[in-house]
Formats: sequence, structure tokens, C-alpha cells
Amino acid sequence: MRWIVLLLLLSACSQSYMVSDNLAYPYNLPPVGSKLVLMQEVAIEPGTTRTFLQRGRTTTLGDFNRYRANCNFEVENLSDKAQRIEPDTFIIKKVQRLMTEVVRQYNHRSGYINVEFGDPGSPMVTHGYHLWLSSEKQPDVMRMTCRGAFDDLSRSEPPSINEIRKALGDIAELVLAA
Repeated sequence: MRWIVLLLLLSACSQSYMVSDNLAYPYNLPPVGSKLVLMQEVAIEPGTTRTFLQRGRTTTLGDFNRYRANCNFEVENLSDKAQRIEPDTFIIKKVQRLMTEVVRQYNHRSGYINVEFGDPGSPMVTHGYHLWLSSEKQPDVMRMTCRGAFDDLSRSEPPSINEIRKALGDIAELVLAA
């Protein structure tokens, strides 16, 4: 009986990140060993380490819509010159869950009655994944981060595989490991 329990525990530890074959399900992480194929050059502006992708277009931190799924490439080294990520195939070597929280601030002026609906302490969050990348040609390319829509804590979900692919558009392709 002990061996059966041990076998079940060990098999549970080796399960895939994919909990469903449905690529629209938001809790399917891209499996380690998957590939990210960059098909177009991506530019990173001077003084930054990231460039954002949304709806198949590149954008900046200040311009992307936080209420839609988005991704960003990130390089390791900051430069005062523009940087480029060349077309390449990157191996996903690690997948890490991500949650970013922004606490709401309310304007509480004395003399006014403040009416709030819902939980005033509920944070706005975005859930997502850090996809740590590996490339022999471009070791400075550190990771791609993909986030779901920015929303209330109770409604926020990470992006599905399909939403990640829509954010990447024709710029990059996510090829899942078997």
C-alpha cells in the first residue's frame, strides 16, 4: 500500500503544466521546452529593457492597453542606445507565475460623503507568466512576460495560450512542447 501512495505522489509531481487541452483555458501554462519563434526583429527603445506586444503589434509601456492580454520581451542589460532582438528560436527553460497588484487610492476629502460600491480594499491585479528564454545566439534576451487583463482580484485571470498567441500576432509564434 505504501508503494502505491508513493507512486501516486511521484506521478503527481511530474504532471504537465497543461491541465486541459483547451487552449482558451486561462490556467494552462506553456510547458517548459516549448519554443518561442521570433519571426520579426523587435526594437527596444533606449533607456529601457522591455518592448511590449499586443494585438500583434509592438508598443511601449506607456501605450499598451492594460485591460487586454499583452506580452513583453525583456533583455538583461540596460542601454542608452536602441537594442534589437533578431529573429530567432528561443527555448522556454522555466515558467513562473506572476501577479502584479495595484492598490486603489481614493480621494477622501473632509466635508464630502464618499459612497463606494463593492469592497474598497480589493486590489486591481493582473495575473500572468514569466517565460524564461534561452538562445545561444542572443543570450541577453532574458524572458517574455505575458499578462491577462488588468481587473479586480476576484475577476482577474492569466492569459490563455490563445490570448498569448493573439498578443504576439505575426511577430512571434508560441510552439508548445508535446
